Amino acid sequence: MIKLNQLRYKEEYTYYLLLAIKEENKDQFRTDFLELHPADQTQIFMALDDSKRTRVYSFLTPSEFGDIFSELPPLQQKNCLLELDREYAILMLNDLPSDDAADFIGLLPNQEADYLLNQMDQEEADDIKQLLTYFSGTAGSLLTTEFISVRATDSVAAILQNLRLVASHAETIYYLYVTDATGKLFGVLSLRDLIVSNPDSLVQEIMATQIISVKADSDLSEVGHLMKKYGLPAIPVLRFDDIMIGIVTFDDILTTIMLV
Repeated sequence: MIKLNQLRYKEEYTYYLLLAIKEENKDQFRTDFLELHPADQTQIFMALDDSKRTRVYSFLTPSEFGDIFSELPPLQQKNCLLELDREYAILMLNDLPSDDAADFIGLLPNQEADYLLNQMDQEEADDIKQLLTYFSGTAGSLLTTEFISVRATDSVAAILQNLRLVASHAETIYYLYVTDATGKLFGVLSLRDLIVSNPDSLVQEIMATQIISVKADSDLSEVGHLMKKYGLPAIPVLRFDDIMIGIVTFDDILTTIMLV
């Protein structure tokens, strides 16, 4: 991944990206643009005029553009939605982390929000509707439902094999959460412990049962304190009955604090 942290290099790199857009060289644009850090992708995109943005939409898949969309300021997100083909926009929203999609849809007028939710995959839409019920400033308002849960009777080998299939859809894979058939949380497993364990070992043999978690109505200041105190990249969020409903990541906490 390339980071454009030198002005001269950034100007040169941007020049060739703009040239690829002008010449409609999709393959060259994708090769160069997708090598960039998402922060640099977003900065370059925001500097484009509407005709160039339209070209970029056609060069990127909805999922790829979603990485940029999540980083845009709310006003820029609304402008993009007006520019995007509806089908493309729905595919992008379906692929966004649920918390990012909820943050955006929560800013829209009710009629427009309802329209988008009705067009989205039902499971994704239901997650977003649930997130929108939580009060601002609580763990529930910032959680994402994209986490990896495992069963106590799963083997290390089976989990490692499955991770290759599901990791790209999770917000983070540093921790895996052990739940029962009802979704109740009773263990946690770090990726490090998983990797160094015997492939034939069962989760129940290596999981930790002392769990740091928060409730959906917990204040974000409490969430941040716990994450800092215990050095957690993410913390599980539970319903009143200890059913796990998602995680809050340290990145999201940090971003929220910076915006306050």
